[in-house]
Amino acid sequence: MSNLVQVGGRSLIFSACLMLAACGGGGGDSAATTSGDGSGSPVSVTVSGTVFAGRTFSATVEAYAIDASGQPAGSPIGTGTTAADGSYSLTLTSAVNGPVLLVSRGGHYASEADGSEQAGVSLKVLIPALSSGKNVAQLNPLTSSIAAHAQDLIGNSATSAADAVAAATTTVKTVLGVTSMVGDPLTVAPDTGATSGDAWVLSALAGTIEQLRASTKLDAAALYQAFLDDIADGKLDGVKRGKPIMVGDTASLQSSLFTTQLSGAANTYGAANAQYKAATAGISASLQVSAQAVGVAIGSSGSIAPLQTQADGTQIYFAARRDGLLQLNMKDPANPAAAKMAVINAAVLTSAGGKFFDSIDGIVINPTPITVSGAAKVFGILYSYGSKKVVSVNLTDGVVNGAVDLPVTLSSSFSGASAYVSGGMADGQRNMVWLATAHGLMGVDPSDLSKPVVTIAQPAGTSINENIGGDPAHDIVFTPDYDSKGIVVFNLAERKSYVMDKTSWQALLNGQKATSFVSNDLDGAALDSQYHAAVITAEYAPSVVVMGYSTPTGASGDTGTFASSKLVNFAVPGGKIFAGSALDPVTHTALFVGEGSNLGVGVLDDPAGADWKGFSSFVSAGVSSYGFGPHDPHTVGTFNIGGKPYGFLLQGYSVPYKVVVLDLAAMLAAPNVNGVLKADPFKDAGIAHMLTY
Repeated sequence: MSNLVQVGGRSLIFSACLMLAACGGGGGDSAATTSGDGSGSPVSVTVSGTVFAGRTFSATVEAYAIDASGQPAGSPIGTGTTAADGSYSLTLTSAVNGPVLLVSRGGHYASEADGSEQAGVSLKVLIPALSSGKNVAQLNPLTSSIAAHAQDLIGNSATSAADAVAAATTTVKTVLGVTSMVGDPLTVAPDTGATSGDAWVLSALAGTIEQLRASTKLDAAALYQAFLDDIADGKLDGVKRGKPIMVGDTASLQSSLFTTQLSGAANTYGAANAQYKAATAGISASLQVSAQAVGVAIGSSGSIAPLQTQADGTQIYFAARRDGLLQLNMKDPANPAAAKMAVINAAVLTSAGGKFFDSIDGIVINPTPITVSGAAKVFGILYSYGSKKVVSVNLTDGVVNGAVDLPVTLSSSFSGASAYVSGGMADGQRNMVWLATAHGLMGVDPSDLSKPVVTIAQPAGTSINENIGGDPAHDIVFTPDYDSKGIVVFNLAERKSYVMDKTSWQALLNGQKATSFVSNDLDGAALDSQYHAAVITAEYAPSVVVMGYSTPTGASGDTGTFASSKLVNFAVPGGKIFAGSALDPVTHTALFVGEGSNLGVGVLDDPAGADWKGFSSFVSAGVSSYGFGPHDPHTVGTFNIGGKPYGFLLQGYSVPYKVVVLDLAAMLAAPNVNGVLKADPFKDAGIAHMLTY
């Protein structure tokens, strides 16, 4: 008997009794056999390997043929059980001319992170084709991830199993930061005794995931299933082909779980297990490159910052000036709720009895957890424009962690104010917060203020911008020279600065007829880490410049130069003038504000396109009933929540202060004429949600 199915456009025959002794009426051996040696003698097809989340014993391993969608077809065609060391061996009971999926179920394992005994999790491996005789197939987090992505490719893009596994192997190794592996993951098993090589990398990855389980206290089976669901489409972004993922039966997966939180777990596991530190560093760095990780870490000049966890969803923190620190609960975006951080404010604000600031003007959060005394914590930095001091806050516990004076002697000046610290940028890869000062970028570890402050010097003859943009995962912070002298960028890995001089910068602008930029102060930048595009605004220019970037490197001294880059000047609909911006690199959506009431939102065009326009869509508010004060630095943020871009604003000029949540997709879809909205977006409840707290 044979079943004909389509897999990736090919017809594969799964024979139910190919060369079986039982199929001719003789013998009782049901093992799958071939006669590959030409003698006619039957040869059993066996598969052996290990099951490893930690060494998993007493697990059942089942083999399946797969159907056209890459999923198990029918009943198992072979079954085995793991021994105490996690090894298994099984013999196929039906011969298969095609790919085979192995799945483990049940059993127990000792966690590599904390030694606890855990119920076995379901792991898998997809074998593109079996050989006659003996085959090796390992089941671990890497092979399971490759299998999950390969199954998705087979089911959604008519890809053969062999091509799907090959493509999935490349993608998954890159996403998880294990590209140093040179062997075939199908045949390499983790080895906790290894100190280098492929088996060492696999052990580090398994330990990292176990560290995440231990840190979050999530059920192991639910965590691993959510992980495989998330990586199935080749990305760790909290969704599976745009659809929500569940963690267990009740909780939706937050995009931070397998980006910033898993990155933190890698750092923790490497710190606790020195033999894995180099491997976990690579894993942590790759996870930071995710659009979701970057989108959570970056997005404002330092006045608005997000924090997302699996337990609490998304929380947006506002540096609400004399009102102190404000928390906006966005776990349910349709029903945001704002509240002051009473304990922190009482310790920080002098008006509330605190001892540091009369105004909290900025907050920058490193969303990558740091393990302190065995517990994962998230830390941020608070600053006040008129102070040389910065305050560390433990946001996990809602308390002040300490304070330190920065080595600053000069303040930065711009049109609306002056400041010792004017902006900031989170750097989860290095557990740092970089602060914008007249001296350049100053880096502090918010979890440990006893560490020396790191300074990347501002190039001579230039001024830092108070609205900096950054892509720390690619080692770059981008700051247009406020006084229109060119562009300055900082290479965080080298701790050096680079300059595009005024002549080169203005030649680029003139080539794009961006004449209004030539004479106006450059007032801000926001970076799309996926498109490698910087959005630049000037104080009185009715256009937005979008500039492609790469990370300059190789300066022989503290400062180097970088060459001209691809640039386009985009005319803003209605001639509106925007000074500040923030950007979500997941959806490539940017929010713009003016120094007054101008408001706009646009979706970046892919710079790789043949006819790059800067923005593929853009709308401006023709009428706006809301003011965005104070202007400098710009209090604007754009963050991705559940796959959608939301914008955040603060009106902090006069009491009662207000915060605004904008549904940017709804604003883009609102009726407009030539890109100018017909109605005031702040009077549309489907676009703007304004809260007085």
